[in-house]
Amino acid sequence: MLKRNVLIFHQAALGDFILTWPLGLALGRLYPQSRVIYVTSQSKGQLAEKVLRLDWMDIDSGWSWLYTRGAEGSARALSTLAGAHTIITTVAGADSLWVENACRASHQASILSIDPVPPPDWSEHASRWLLQQCQPLPAIQAAMQNLLRSVADRGVGYPYTPAADVVIHPGSGSMEKCWPADRYIELIGRLQALGMTVRVVLGEVELEQWPAAQINRFARQAEVRRPGSYLELMRELSTAGVFVGNDSGPAHLAGIIGIKTIALFGPTAPEVWRPLGPRVTTIYKDPLSALGVDDVVAAVCG
Repeated sequence: MLKRNVLIFHQAALGDFILTWPLGLALGRLYPQSRVIYVTSQSKGQLAEKVLRLDWMDIDSGWSWLYTRGAEGSARALSTLAGAHTIITTVAGADSLWVENACRASHQASILSIDPVPPPDWSEHASRWLLQQCQPLPAIQAAMQNLLRSVADRGVGYPYTPAADVVIHPGSGSMEKCWPADRYIELIGRLQALGMTVRVVLGEVELEQWPAAQINRFARQAEVRRPGSYLELMRELSTAGVFVGNDSGPAHLAGIIGIKTIALFGPTAPEVWRPLGPRVTTIYKDPLSALGVDDVVAAVCG
């Protein structure tokens, strides 16, 4: 059987997913006759297809059997694995039952297990941690290293059409990584006073966890958009002149497509978790509440 599939299994958050994009693009360039497939959630898969032009399959449909001894996979999953020559997984360790099952179903494909989260003492960027783990497959490691340089210079090559708007995403998956809402409200007013148009993007986390009064405060200050998927989020960001946000998935997405990105960090370390991309500025304060509005205004206008 001709093996032409390269599979990347990923199930973590948006920011971690985007950090794997140089690897996905590197695999596409290294194996131009192969089909590179992200096996991930639907929303992330659709985003990868749109931005990276890579294929995807829904990780929630027909793949859970890989975690179970003696289970039988769906015909589609088994066919996909049988046609794979390379499998990268971030969902299971090298000695796991998952890898054992994938190896058997793929008839001994080359399988590399990657931990998406660096160890606590890691001081370089998280992408370097992913790169280091590719060492067992030197050709892939070299291709990814080249792609990281390209992304740092040019982003991923997505043809965005920025306007003059400043797009602000004031949320994050963790409240401790969020600059206070009052500071964002003040920032919006300051930027508007300078003649800038400001849009606010609120995602699923903010809409579910924030009190209605806080959301209404933003809505009274600026236009609020509520993208229902990562593709809709992408459309919002791709028309931004500047993006401002916390350490979050939207900041990683804005940065890697080349938008001027101001990412506010604290307590997470920007040297490890800063968004990839050619026009990213990080501002660090711990606690983040100690960061003043003047510093952010200066970064937006700089």
